[in-house]
Amino acid sequence: MIEQQIRTLCDFYAQKWHTPITLITKEADIANWHEVGIAVFVNAEKDSQFCKDMFGDPLVMESILIGKVSPTWLVLFGAPRLDITSNILDAHLSRMCRAFRNGQREALIETTLSVAAERKQELARSLRDDRYELERLSLQVMSLSRKIEGDNEILKLFSRAPELIKAKATRTFVEMMKLVPSCYESIKLEDSSVIATTYSIVLEHDGGRYDFEPYTVEVRLDTGKVLISGGTEMNGYVHPHVTNDPSNICWGNIGHLVPRLAGELDLHGLLQLVHQFLHSYNSSDPFQKIEKWDPNWVEDEDDEPYCSWCDDYGHDISDCESCWWCEHCQQYDDHDEDDCPNRPQEDNEEEDADAELAEDTATAG
Repeated sequence: MIEQQIRTLCDFYAQKWHTPITLITKEADIANWHEVGIAVFVNAEKDSQFCKDMFGDPLVMESILIGKVSPTWLVLFGAPRLDITSNILDAHLSRMCRAFRNGQREALIETTLSVAAERKQELARSLRDDRYELERLSLQVMSLSRKIEGDNEILKLFSRAPELIKAKATRTFVEMMKLVPSCYESIKLEDSSVIATTYSIVLEHDGGRYDFEPYTVEVRLDTGKVLISGGTEMNGYVHPHVTNDPSNICWGNIGHLVPRLAGELDLHGLLQLVHQFLHSYNSSDPFQKIEKWDPNWVEDEDDEPYCSWCDDYGHDISDCESCWWCEHCQQYDDHDEDDCPNRPQEDNEEEDADAELAEDTATAG
């Protein structure tokens, strides 16, 4: 009966303070306590090992030790008297429950702050990745839509009768040759490619003059691809918008027109467009600044580095921990240069040769 009344009192405080309170009446039940909240142990043996080892303050009544109290334990020795037990619970459980809840609150606050700091960085990286992926997919969808539209027009063209295609080729030849010598030094047909050679090209920017050697523009009629080579090489680039890989060209806002004109075999319009492209410079989005072709130009060291991946100043792409910039792909990607699938073959061959030489040397030693 007394035990039930004590249990009822414990349940009252548990409800009031929203804190688990477990009543233990024999030492064997201690092992079953989940150690969350507060334990009230009545009828404890004062000389038991548990009571001796328990860390807590003594409970004294009329100079008699009647129990111990710690932040999570309230232990009463001997058979409980309801009035005494009730007074002790009233005196201590409220304080113990508040202390327990305060500790839990502080622990949650500290954990939340720690998690927030970690998640902030993780979410910032994730958002950058997702934005880049969304932009990439959007561009891919737009490019694919344009390709479908262009291929549909080309299919209509090539579905015509041979006589009409022959007439189209004749008109194309006449119009294309009008570009010689006004725009191109020469235009010729080799295998399934049209090869056009420019004159030397001069680009002017910000009061500076930059001279480039003639370019070779190759239009592959069988694939509709356009390749640009020649020019003046500087750090792997032959033009501010063209790398020394003839197929790696930053067409900018004419990117959708080039494959369409090539596919339709509008060689006159295509070669005119490429000619204008080679004579232009977009300072906001080059592969490489045009000033690099000036041997006397010195980059301003006061310019704060900028990372276009993070869209933030203070570091450049090579120092960014959130992205990989691959020189061989000329894009942000999920691999570094060593693992690049577009890495030039000669680089790999040189590494293989160096590795083989090192192995032979080690064997000889």
